[in-house]
This record gives sequence, structure tokens and C-alpha cells, in this order.
Amino acid sequence: MIVSIHPPNFFPWLGYFDKINKTETFIFLTSSLRSKNDKYLTRTKILNNNLKPQYLSIPLGNRQILINQLTMPTNDKWKLKLLNIIKESYRNSYYFDEIYNDIEGLLMHKYEYFADFSINIINFFILKFNIDTEIYVDSDFDQSLGESNQRNITLCKIVGGNIYLSGNGAKVYNDNNFFKDNSLNLIYQDYVPQIYKQSSNQFIPGLSIIDVIFNCGYKAAENLLKQ
Repeated sequence: MIVSIHPPNFFPWLGYFDKINKTETFIFLTSSLRSKNDKYLTRTKILNNNLKPQYLSIPLGNRQILINQLTMPTNDKWKLKLLNIIKESYRNSYYFDEIYNDIEGLLMHKYEYFADFSINIINFFILKFNIDTEIYVDSDFDQSLGESNQRNITLCKIVGGNIYLSGNGAKVYNDNNFFKDNSLNLIYQDYVPQIYKQSSNQFIPGLSIIDVIFNCGYKAAENLLKQ
């Protein structure tokens, strides 16, 4: 059984959902320390109305604490600002009327903790894309998990996995021999961004799932994911 593990990124790109779709069990990692280079955990990238990439961020500062301890801002002004940017960026997209209310509902949903907020968003798209992967959060398991490679191995063993699907970025710290010693086959995602019609003349990879669904709709986005 193939297992993958990843922090709950904010409105992640299509490659994130590809990772979930390629596994039989996916585990949200919330017990790890927030990275100093928080490029994707609490922010996402869209194509704005000037046809330029723009980050949308949750204003959580630069606190280097456990992901499951990150608390959401109490003021909703940032949500309204992001919604205005999204509306102006995609108001002329073919699927605007279908998509915008969903995005608004997801953004305005109140959660105390970032992990719960972002997991709710990701689970929404898992359902929309008809992904049948079994989903867990690491906090579901009431035991010590360890850190880094040990934590991933422990999580794989808990759910009965024998193959761990890792992102390419983890090659710098994955210990191949450690996985072998624990009877786990370590493989890599090697995701190639799927080209779809965007507002720009030149395709820009790595944009948020927001960009995909406004331009393609849910069904075509699912087809991109599963082709």
C-alpha cells in the first residue's frame, strides 16, 4: 500500500492533489515545525488581473512553531482582501459564477487553528475531484511519532503501508537505507505540471488550485488530475 504525508498547504497547487490521488492513504502532517522558508504552507499563488503571478497569504507572521499550534488571525479583514483580489483576477473566467461562492465559503469559514482551516479546504477539493484515497491527520494517532524520517516511517507502519511516496524536495534529507531497514520502499512523485488554458498567453506552472478551477471547472480539473 502506497502512503504519502504532507503538511496542509493553503489552497495548494494541482501537484499536491496528484500526490494524494496517487496514494491509497494520505496523512496530513501537522506535528512538524513550520519551515523558516514558508513558501507554500500559508500562502498560495494565483494569476492576478494584470496577468502576473501574485501570492495570497494568511497573515501569520514568521513564528517558527509546530504547524498544529498556528492560530488563525481573529480579524477577517485579510479574508475580504483576498476575496477582492480573487474576484478581480477571475471575474471574466468562464467558471466564475460556479466557483466563486465556493471559494468565498471556504475562506470565510472560521477555525481557531490554521491546520483545521487548511485541511477543510483540501478535503473540499478531494470530494470535488472524486479522490477515493483514505485520509488521516497525524493527530489521529495517539502515540509518539518521532521526527523527520522516523516520523514518516512510523506513520507508514501505523496505517499498514509498505511504499512511501515522497516529494522530490525531500531527497536532500530522506535516508534511503533507513527506509529499507524498515521494509519500506521509498519512491518519488516526479510530478509534471499539466498544461491547461490560462488567462495568460504563456502557461505559468505552479499556480494555486484556485487558478485551475476558475479556468477549467471542477470536472476538467479532475480530468487533468487523473489523465
